[in-house]
Amino acid sequence: MRQLSMRRILFPVAAVAAVMIYVIWWVTYAGIHYNPRYSIRLPGAAAEVQGTTVRLVSLVRAGELRDAGGGPPELPVPGAVWLVAELEIVRHDPAKEFPCGAKLLGPEGRLWNAEPFRVRRATEWCKPDNPVDQAIRFESIFLVPARYADKLVGVALVDLGTAERTAVLTPPV
Repeated sequence: MRQLSMRRILFPVAAVAAVMIYVIWWVTYAGIHYNPRYSIRLPGAAAEVQGTTVRLVSLVRAGELRDAGGGPPELPVPGAVWLVAELEIVRHDPAKEFPCGAKLLGPEGRLWNAEPFRVRRATEWCKPDNPVDQAIRFESIFLVPARYADKLVGVALVDLGTAERTAVLTPPV
């Protein structure tokens, strides 16, 4: 049997080592840069997202959701409460659409999505193509476990189109 030359052994070993170094570097980079990062605004302060100014008007805890048309109220599941965030938006840039992806930020980075609701509300829906330079108020409704209702940070305005920190609006005092 012929012996393999040192070159034939070292090249594959070096290639595997280079790939392993790249994989370790990428996993480390991704772990650092792809975790959500937040910028918490002062109470009542506004944030700019996709050419739209957004302000949290109120964040109210509710045991039931009343129907604006006089129908039966919607109750939360046992052990949970409704949180109603009233947001005001003013769209400035007609070329950009406002992403209606508000989420509720809780302790330890927990996020809750807005819930679809079956009761009619008095405020308008969030529409990506709202009129320019006109203030619109709408509600985002969240279903949150009762144990976290008093530990919430605020409403996070998720914008996947930018690498900037996610703006978190806190309710005015």
